[in-house]
Amino acid sequence: MVGGGLTGIETAAELAEQGRTVTLACGRTLAPSLSAPGRRYVAKWLTRHGVTVLDAGVVTEVRRDVVVIANGSADGTERPSALTIWTAGFGVPELAAASGLRTDALGRLLTDETLTSVGDDRIVAAGDASAPSGRPLRMSCYAAGPLGAQAADTVLSRIAGTEPAMINLAFSGACVSLGRHAAVRQIARKDDTPVNVYIRGRMGAVVKEVACKYVVSKRIRREAGKPGSMGWPKGGPRPEQPASAARVVTSP
Repeated sequence: MVGGGLTGIETAAELAEQGRTVTLACGRTLAPSLSAPGRRYVAKWLTRHGVTVLDAGVVTEVRRDVVVIANGSADGTERPSALTIWTAGFGVPELAAASGLRTDALGRLLTDETLTSVGDDRIVAAGDASAPSGRPLRMSCYAAGPLGAQAADTVLSRIAGTEPAMINLAFSGACVSLGRHAAVRQIARKDDTPVNVYIRGRMGAVVKEVACKYVVSKRIRREAGKPGSMGWPKGGPRPEQPASAARVVTSP
């Protein structure tokens, strides 16, 4: 496994519970979106279930049956791998960059805090394809729904000739499953900064399951039946990022 984020952790945990031999190369830090206590719990769970965790292991090359890892002074260490699963980072469609619009280094469309392109106010973006004020929100389903609704509201405001609202989203934390019977529900401040409070084990799994069912039944289905009804926790405008200031951001 390559990638120590939540997707990599969940995949490694599932494989480990099925009796597979798993090595997880994190690159930098295991579960960087969790608090230090939360990360320790995840690391202990993975170790207890036979997963080899390489915290500082940076994968430099993936071959047919070998993964090359640079780890401190031990550069170029080869580890056999019958199957390599890549969960490190993501890509976005090249449409924005190919259109000549201003993008960040990963190709996400640079927008202001209303999700309007800084180079063309006829273009609106949302989700992982957008970089509001050059500071994209954490890639997550938690942010995807509100950003989609925000983009729709911005389009409707443009049509009506009114000023669109700025992003107003409060995070509450993150969830990560550890196999079928355990999970971690990390608590965070409104700005997505984790605090040293988390729910773990079976109770954590129950909390995550309830959250997933709530999103499907109370948010997605309700929005489908009554467009515009979706709501989410509000955290106020992001500090020091007014919409007008975002329009001077330059592409790297």
